[in-house]
Amino acid sequence: MNQTVRLILLNLLFAVVYTAVTYLAYKMMVRPSLAVTLWPATGLGVAFIVIWGRKFILGIVLGELISSILLYRFLDAMGFNQAFMFDLLLLATSIFRPCFAGFMARKLMGMDLSLMKIRDIIRFFLFAAVIPCFITTLIFSGLLMADGHYTADNVVTKFVAWYVGDLLSIMIVCPMVFSLFAKPRSIWKPRIWQAAVPTLAGFCLVFFLFDSLRANDEVQIKNTMALKSRYIEKVGTSQQLSQPELIDFLESNHQALVMDDYCIELNDETNGQLLYGFNTGQSIRFPNINNTLKFRIKDDHYSLKLTPINRFYDGQYSWSLWSIVFVSMLYTGLVGAGLLAMTGRNALTDLEIKRRTKLLNEANKDLAVSNENYRHIVDRQPVVFWKINMLEDRIVYVNQEAESILGYPIMQWHEEPHFLSKKIHPDDLSKVKWNIQESFATGERMELEYRVKHASGEYRWFRDVLNIPSEFQDSVECMGMMIDITDKKNAENKIKHLAFYDYLTNLPNRQNFQSKLSRLMKQGQEEGHYGAVMFLDMDRFKILNDALGHHFGDQLLVNIAERLNEFTDEVAVVARFGGDEFVIATQVEYETPNDTAVNVIMLAEDIIKKLAEPYQIGEHKHTCTVSMGLAVYPSPGSNVNDIIKHADAAMYRSKEQGRNQLTIYHDSMKAHNDQVLFIEQILREAVANNNFILKYQPITNRNREIISYESLIRIFHNGEVIFPDQFIPVAEETGMIQEMGRWVIEEACRAVNTLNKPVTINVSSHQFHQQGFIKHIEQCMATNNISKDMLTVELTEGVVVGNLHEIIYKFNRLKEIGVQIAIDDFGTGYSSLEYLRKIPINYLKIDKSFVRDLHADKSAQVIIETIIAMAKHLNLEVVAEGVESDFQHKMLLDLGCDYFQGYLFGKPAGIKLSA
Repeated sequence: MNQTVRLILLNLLFAVVYTAVTYLAYKMMVRPSLAVTLWPATGLGVAFIVIWGRKFILGIVLGELISSILLYRFLDAMGFNQAFMFDLLLLATSIFRPCFAGFMARKLMGMDLSLMKIRDIIRFFLFAAVIPCFITTLIFSGLLMADGHYTADNVVTKFVAWYVGDLLSIMIVCPMVFSLFAKPRSIWKPRIWQAAVPTLAGFCLVFFLFDSLRANDEVQIKNTMALKSRYIEKVGTSQQLSQPELIDFLESNHQALVMDDYCIELNDETNGQLLYGFNTGQSIRFPNINNTLKFRIKDDHYSLKLTPINRFYDGQYSWSLWSIVFVSMLYTGLVGAGLLAMTGRNALTDLEIKRRTKLLNEANKDLAVSNENYRHIVDRQPVVFWKINMLEDRIVYVNQEAESILGYPIMQWHEEPHFLSKKIHPDDLSKVKWNIQESFATGERMELEYRVKHASGEYRWFRDVLNIPSEFQDSVECMGMMIDITDKKNAENKIKHLAFYDYLTNLPNRQNFQSKLSRLMKQGQEEGHYGAVMFLDMDRFKILNDALGHHFGDQLLVNIAERLNEFTDEVAVVARFGGDEFVIATQVEYETPNDTAVNVIMLAEDIIKKLAEPYQIGEHKHTCTVSMGLAVYPSPGSNVNDIIKHADAAMYRSKEQGRNQLTIYHDSMKAHNDQVLFIEQILREAVANNNFILKYQPITNRNREIISYESLIRIFHNGEVIFPDQFIPVAEETGMIQEMGRWVIEEACRAVNTLNKPVTINVSSHQFHQQGFIKHIEQCMATNNISKDMLTVELTEGVVVGNLHEIIYKFNRLKEIGVQIAIDDFGTGYSSLEYLRKIPINYLKIDKSFVRDLHADKSAQVIIETIIAMAKHLNLEVVAEGVESDFQHKMLLDLGCDYFQGYLFGKPAGIKLSA
């Protein structure tokens, strides 16, 4: 409630001010020659609407209503006639004018009244003055023209005069009001003296100029009217005209007297009667501007009143004076707008200065805090900050942490001559000085690593960031920041060592060996000399490793490396290639490949002999032999990897020939390797596409009746048959034996129903020991509905070497699912009779090598006879393989063999499986 009362009082006060301004403007400006040059009430109303919006609409309405009553005698026409309606329309338009302009500016400009940029000032006057004043002036002009105040001849001139008056009002008054009341006050308050007061002063000067012009015009008009009045008086008194004669004189001479622009009233003063009136029906804009003359003729007393009509003022315009006042007002408005723009720019500048000053003060505070923190951090960081005078080679600053890092008292840093130069490692000093010079030359900071002597006497690694200040020419000082990276360097060296050395034996690793061999080969090519590479692989190391554990195997490898290191004076490099493989490269010191081979063979024999000596590892004593391959380098067309492969191939040949020996590489080994690679490629293609062929060879009884078949796998490639002895070893080595074996089991199980006879499947030791092997056989038998004893698994003697419990378990499982078991190539392996006694075997198959030699070798007969006799005692049946002649068949029958297999009874053949 208090706020409402307060707002009403403020509106009343504003109405009083609005009325006063309107009254003063009216008195000042509604003169004959300058009727609407400036109307301050318009600018006042617009400014209040822009600042406070609807709050002061009541004040504008009251102010216009009071002004109309005081100035235009609005109450005189209270009857609802045409004059009243016209005055009412003028009043509504006067109220609409500031409200429309103010709200339009608020809507389009927003609530930001700072008006600091020229663009904003122009937009404000466009939306608050130019556009709305044009519309309201158009309405005013139409109304005044309709009432006869304006004619078609002068409406344009009057419109422009009124329109410019309103524009100037807003241009001059609004900035002054804004300076007093608008927000933000930090922007507008300084403008009171910077813009408002100068604008007001200019306006006052123009006012005094106008007032003098107005007074001059009024004097001229009054003099003109007084001259005409005295002329009429003189004629009447000199000629002693009677009332009729005087009236007739006025009627007949008004044109000669140029009285058409006046309202003439001749009254009898004695009785107050109007004797004569002329043009009284014309519009009279200013009835208060008139001339009344009283005179006497004979005994009659007269009063003569001359009042100019509107047409008179149109002819009395003093355009030169109008132009002066108009230009002065326009200049004042433009100066005010200019001052507004200038003060806005100054305000922007002041704001920016204040903002930047504030930011600078904050930055200075932050900087002071940062400097304090920086000093605190610098003194406690594990970093040495130093500054040195280059001319004197003298430390001028070092932080406190330097003492704990390097162990020297801070005083010693400052007082000892050439302190830092003495402490830098002699090998690094020249590098440090060169980097300082380079930093000075390029203007860039430099980073380098060097060693500095600790107070304890050891050298520690530091990374230093050198910086030459921009004022170096004056101060000749260089700064640096030293960070102790000794631990990092040690770690890097350790990582580098691990990258090039074997972690277990500390010997060079594969990458290191290849790099050194590459340099040796290049040296040999340049000098025309030769060296050799020896590839070593420990015999039966895996069995030892599995039996005693990896820890025992690792210790054995360490001992082997120690023995190989005893030959480092005689060779260029000894390396561990991986697992239990080692490589040795000799120097390129021999003139021919033969000299190389002869000399290196003697060295190799010494190495083999040395490595064959027993090893004592904990409680265990172990003897380990080595297989070795040797390749001479450089070799035409061979690179590092080729030489290593050659030595590796020769080593495998040593393995094949019985181990614990040396083999020298020759080109035939390459052909063998190429053949192995060729077989591997064919095998991979066959595994990927199931390009195997399964053939079946009959097994007969003593009466030559077929009792079963053995499935035999083949690969048919480009018209050539590849037999198992060519690809089975490769399949086992590459791991493809698993997929191939699964395919054989599946195909053989399908053939059982087609052949309607038992089928034998060959299974390798790798496949037998695989997880899921028995489960797969069981699934295939179930899928093909194979009955008991219709499937036989044929294994070599090597299968029964290993974990006895696992072997017995798997053999028993095979028996449980109805699979019979045969041991193939019996008598050629390393099987123990103990295994034969404990595992459930059905058949022993005599190797074809014994059958082949029956007619020529008596011992072969003895072996076969022994195998058959042993089998009988163990309740096993015997199958003889490779029977190709009747002689062999008869001999085997006489020896008691049960079954026979060979070309004599049929070659392996394919069958067409039923869908």
